[in-house]
Amino acid sequence: MAEKSDVDRDLKLLEAELRRLEAEYNMYFAGRLPRPPIETRRRVTALVRQLDRQRLSNYAERFRFTTLQTRFQTFVDLWDRGLRARDEGRPGPFPTRSTATASPGPTQERGKKSD
Repeated sequence: MAEKSDVDRDLKLLEAELRRLEAEYNMYFAGRLPRPPIETRRRVTALVRQLDRQRLSNYAERFRFTTLQTRFQTFVDLWDRGLRARDEGRPGPFPTRSTATASPGPTQERGKKSD
């Protein structure tokens, strides 16, 4: 019984750390943090690896872990593309301040028919 509560606790911790990491990366790409959250990312990666090594016999726990693991990997791919684009000096998958405040272009007018 103690093993089940340990896995549940670890899954809750992973979920909380993943939310924190997502918020920190959003702040970094918005310009509010000077550096990417490398230490938080290492912690989340270590948690994912630790849970991946454990035997999850409960289908609900396995599904929850797989969902969190997939979400983390999707975010990692997105963040890596954003970092690569920033290093190369080109626009990436995240809106920059200049594009976020720009007025809407002709894409807004697509839905209207001209008579």
